Amino acid sequence: MHFPYPRRKFLKAALTTGAASGLLFSAWGSKVLAALADPESSQLFSHGVASGDPTHDSVLLWTRVLPSGSATVDWELATDPDFTQMQQRGTTAATAARDHTVKVVVEDLQPGETYYYRFRVGEVVSEPGRTRTLPAGPLAQLGIAIASCSNYPFGFFNAYEIIANDADIDFVLHLGDYLYEYGADGWGAAEGAAIGRAHAPAHEIVSLQDYRERHAQYKTDLGSRLMHAAHPLISTWDDHESTNNPWLGGAQNHQPDTEGDWRTRRDASLQAYFEWMPVRDPEPGLSRAELWRHFSFGDLASLTTLETRHTGRKIGRAVQQECRDRSRM
Repeated sequence: MHFPYPRRKFLKAALTTGAASGLLFSAWGSKVLAALADPESSQLFSHGVASGDPTHDSVLLWTRVLPSGSATVDWELATDPDFTQMQQRGTTAATAARDHTVKVVVEDLQPGETYYYRFRVGEVVSEPGRTRTLPAGPLAQLGIAIASCSNYPFGFFNAYEIIANDADIDFVLHLGDYLYEYGADGWGAAEGAAIGRAHAPAHEIVSLQDYRERHAQYKTDLGSRLMHAAHPLISTWDDHESTNNPWLGGAQNHQPDTEGDWRTRRDASLQAYFEWMPVRDPEPGLSRAELWRHFSFGDLASLTTLETRHTGRKIGRAVQQECRDRSRM
């Protein structure tokens, strides 16, 4: 996957962001920016690091390494940004079967604690991520940032940078439309061309490789990298992670005559989502489509994510009429 714009421009933006926000003046933030400025690290881990789906005693860690066959990836988890208070470490593999993405569920952690993590391939180390477990017991306050509808060609993800640098935020909740399926000539084409953020691949995404490439593009955004490194993510999808307005048997923006079988496309989009997002793989007996989870924040709040796109939605009347009109053309 090639870098979306020149490395010098990326690093200048990273350093400017850090200076303006105060990120440079934290021990953890300075290490993040140093890793972004390191040519080897920023190339090998060009899609950053992330964490997500926290529980009271565990959290999922994610990264991706530059494809080069099967790579041995070491990971480390500590309670301090200097990694002197090491809690756990381990080794896993990045393979082509999962598009060289890595997911590790770290267990036996303490509730409501902040942890720091990083990945290593040989001597090359990723930027350090910061994560936390769900709090337990009495809780006076909770900071959750809410994001949705992030469409790459419409602009830089500056809101993600703000989220990354907000000390009052504990978790990020992404409500869906983390990416969009349209081609470079689709929705947002003019805006994307004007600022050098046209969708890749250039055509509407349909195959597994298409969805993988689109996820990869979104995760090269600087704001995205900073937000994912700064806070654990709780995410659910809406429709555009597959295509516009899906139901059990198809979608408004899926044309079987030219785009093939709907279920094949849907399954490809879900596979790429589970590869590229910091979400836990389905429990035994559940399919990828059944993205139902519950999160408890001490005695203050609880959150349940509901899957409403792929497991129980019939075709809407407006979409049904549009499909009928299309078939008459």
